[in-house]
Amino acid sequence: MKKHPFNWIATTIAVLVIGIWLFTSFGMIHEEHKEEAEVTSKTHNDEGYFIEIDDKEVHVKDTSTWMLLEEGETYNITYEWYGMKKPYVTDVNQAHDDDQVGGGH
Repeated sequence: MKKHPFNWIATTIAVLVIGIWLFTSFGMIHEEHKEEAEVTSKTHNDEGYFIEIDDKEVHVKDTSTWMLLEEGETYNITYEWYGMKKPYVTDVNQAHDDDQVGGGH
């Protein structure tokens, strides 16, 4: 049976597409920064401490930071995630705090 070159091309393209999808889904760390994001709710359970901003639940790994955040207040929040992990807070600062020194939570 003779192998057709189209099979090799199609297989190569499929492997490349799957590889790129796997890398962007699980290999890259995605980061998002929200200016003046309002904390609409705070919750905690067995999995950890969470805040909700812009209808998105974000994990707060540091309990001290979670306790300082107040519902209804606005903050500049940076969070990141990778793969199927929940987004988690990496940086929090008070909204309209331009100096960035001593103003963060």
